[in-house]
Amino acid sequence: MKKSIIAIAVSSAALASVSVQAAEGSTVDVYGNIQYAYIDTDKGGNFEDNGSTIGLQGETKINDDLTAFFKYEIEFDADQKSGGPGEDKADLDQAYVGLKGSFGKVQIGSFDTIYNNAIQDAVDQFEYLGVTNADKTSEGDTIAFFTPSMNGFEIQVAIQVKGDASEGETITEDGVTSTNKNYDKLSSMTVLKYSTDMVSVALGYDTRGNSLNTVTTSGNAKATTGLAVTVTPVENLSVTAKYETTESTQDIVGLAARYGYGAGDVYGSYQNVDPEAAGSDDFNEYAAGVTYNLASNIYVFAELGEYENATSSTTDTQTAVGVYYGF
Repeated sequence: MKKSIIAIAVSSAALASVSVQAAEGSTVDVYGNIQYAYIDTDKGGNFEDNGSTIGLQGETKINDDLTAFFKYEIEFDADQKSGGPGEDKADLDQAYVGLKGSFGKVQIGSFDTIYNNAIQDAVDQFEYLGVTNADKTSEGDTIAFFTPSMNGFEIQVAIQVKGDASEGETITEDGVTSTNKNYDKLSSMTVLKYSTDMVSVALGYDTRGNSLNTVTTSGNAKATTGLAVTVTPVENLSVTAKYETTESTQDIVGLAARYGYGAGDVYGSYQNVDPEAAGSDDFNEYAAGVTYNLASNIYVFAELGEYENATSSTTDTQTAVGVYYGF
């Protein structure tokens, strides 16, 4: 699931529901959610878990200007009692520790990349459906630093650190196993942001230094650059334009809008994807959805998407309906 703006708000509201005993000067909260969706594509329909999670997060005040914080979140499959051979029922979603104060914030661990948050999320805004995103550094083994806002300007930097003995040195894709000779390198990301009450601009760059171009080659992956501009012309309405390019790989142009109508959100996105691979043509993606709040921590949603194909004239129509219950 790509957690939407409304889902984040619901999670925050539900978070206050459970607190556990912690050391003096510390707080620890237990939170989570259960999510289900029924999806239908050209291949058929299926009832699925949609990203149910349970987690702990908290913080400890060290002094008047320094606070330590942590988060540990597990994503689990809640749609069936047991999985098939090789299917895990639970996986780590996020886990990190950090410090924050007047200097800004620094954190280390596994979390959504700063590039994804700044450039891709506003267009890839769906509960179940999604759109194509440019290639980026994977999550995990990351150190990130966030400056405080200075007259609307903010700088974010992150470095993913791997080593010769990393668990990702050997990778398998489509049945092909290869040694990733780039895995002991550093992958770095930089995001520059400027925000006012009406406009937000983000420029992101991801070197993808730890990634392979493909699983069958040891060549260096190409860097990704993205620009996202969000305008809020009236209250409860946001419009975002996005451009991403991965050198010698593909270009993506996206446009999205989201409106809060009081009882939920109405949202939609359009993208044109232009791959540079031989035999591939540019293609379009369209998707829209609506949420409706049943309570402060419960909502339902419905989504519809049309997805063209880079190598044929076929179009895949996808629909999804689902429910979110936060606690």
